[in-house]
Amino acid sequence: MTARKVRRAQIISPFGPGAIIDLVGESFVVEDAGKWRRPLVPVDFPRLASYLKIDSLAAPSPRRPIPYYRFPQWLFCGSCRRMYRWSYKKEIANIAPACEQCPGSKQLVPMRFVAVCGDGHLADVDWGKWAHSGMRRGRNQFQCERPDLRFLNRSKVGGGLNSLVVRCETCSGERSLDGLTTRIGLRQIGVRCTGRQPWQDNSDAQNCSEPVVAMQRGASSVYFPHVESAIDIPPESAWRMVSDPLNALRRSKEFKFLVTDPGYALASQMIDLAAAQYGLARSEVEAALAHETTDPLVPADGGPENIRPDEWSALINPQVEEHHPRDLFITRRASRSMRGNPSTESLWSQVIADVVLVDRLREVRVLTHFERHTMQQKVKSNLSVDADFLPAIEVFGEGFFLRFDESALTEWEQRDPVVERCRKLLERHERKGAAWLPKPTPRHVLLHTFAHLLLRNTAFEAGYSTSSLRERLYVTDETNSPAMAGVLIYTAAGDSEGTLGGLVRMGEFPRLGRLLDMSVTSAQWCSFDPVCGEHPGQGPDGLSLAACHACSLVPETSCEVTNRQLDRGLLVDPEFGFFADLVTAIGGVPGGVV
Repeated sequence: MTARKVRRAQIISPFGPGAIIDLVGESFVVEDAGKWRRPLVPVDFPRLASYLKIDSLAAPSPRRPIPYYRFPQWLFCGSCRRMYRWSYKKEIANIAPACEQCPGSKQLVPMRFVAVCGDGHLADVDWGKWAHSGMRRGRNQFQCERPDLRFLNRSKVGGGLNSLVVRCETCSGERSLDGLTTRIGLRQIGVRCTGRQPWQDNSDAQNCSEPVVAMQRGASSVYFPHVESAIDIPPESAWRMVSDPLNALRRSKEFKFLVTDPGYALASQMIDLAAAQYGLARSEVEAALAHETTDPLVPADGGPENIRPDEWSALINPQVEEHHPRDLFITRRASRSMRGNPSTESLWSQVIADVVLVDRLREVRVLTHFERHTMQQKVKSNLSVDADFLPAIEVFGEGFFLRFDESALTEWEQRDPVVERCRKLLERHERKGAAWLPKPTPRHVLLHTFAHLLLRNTAFEAGYSTSSLRERLYVTDETNSPAMAGVLIYTAAGDSEGTLGGLVRMGEFPRLGRLLDMSVTSAQWCSFDPVCGEHPGQGPDGLSLAACHACSLVPETSCEVTNRQLDRGLLVDPEFGFFADLVTAIGGVPGGVV
């Protein structure tokens, strides 16, 4: 069997610490970042680390495999249906578990269900207790001491959970899976939360009184990762800052250690090593230490809520001076010359105030924590007692940024039909307790839906797969002081060279004019209309209106809000659509040539 591999970009999402991953008939859970083997690869981003209140960010070394834990440990043979409780002591590198009884070493298959609690703990279902909890002759079957379990299919009872049976061959006790996934299914048989994650020892267990629920291991509610991401912006992104030896020295762990403990016995030797490593004189290192001790650098104030305003300021003010080729954030303002559809050029100028081309960007993504089931407790992605870093990756790419006209948007979002349209989404947002989602204000729903249409049409025009593109929304809310209304469409790859410039070209006129016309045109109809266009509430919790897979949804990895809070009506409705005049001018057919 070949080695199990996960792409480097997937170690944060979707296969970050705490996630269950299926690989060729096997199932594993990713251990927390505190289990990663050293040395780690530092991800330099002081501003983001400061916002997250953590010492540093790090990625695993390419030469050090990430530890994965086989889970569920309960497996069964697809041939003889015998169940095994697997042990890590039986593991053989790159060899899947096999049935000990069947000829030909039949590969064992993981059980489909796991036990989850609202505080984020995860465990195997106690199948022995479940099999012996059925009623036989009027009494419970708890008498078997050495169970020999089988996972069987019962015929002539349909295809639901009632047709699946866990049976003990020792005492003939059995019970179907009917009722297993109910709210009280496991509680009725005395199953309690283990208070830990599958890879943790009993010594790590916490007292947990939350009820456990059986779920399919692939259910979306088994794992909710929380990823914070930020784009590296000036001045930290400038090559003169990145390459400066003194700045590199100040970011090193050795320097930070000497600042906190200047009287360390081996401080003199560490200073000599640092000077040699960073190409500095000993006196320069000593001067930097003295300066930091007397006048320490103040970490950035604020928290994750400051990330978008910082980026907004950098995007709406592209640098006019010449960039160094190795700068990590290179922007320029696009020339406003449509030369495509003359009937829409002036109208687009009224709603889109600025277009900025991002020739190069660096994005850092950090998995701060994850949640499960009812999301009552945040589980840190690094569970070490002395956790000093969070798992992160850096990606490089390109894109284009559209800034909407604030006055036009403000006037539109205050119209009564627009407010009434979004009131339904706001009520559902509050009723469902979706605090982890932004408020579905008219501004947010409009920009989010338009970003999805841009993603879909950009993929069609530029040849990118939709899953390789991402949206980044800049929308004013209660926590943002500047008025923001913008959309960044970008692509980012793990390669340090980024991508090849194709997406930036889509932001140049006249290509952009045609792309904008196509996006508005595509919002006018859907193959599921009139059902889609008139639907009172689509998607999870009904948090979308006129939006479905055929017209507006994109891959989950491309969307910031998990394909919720979308509505084509706010864009093109003749009565209150923000682009209603453009719809009339375009006439249903995008104009212009490439």
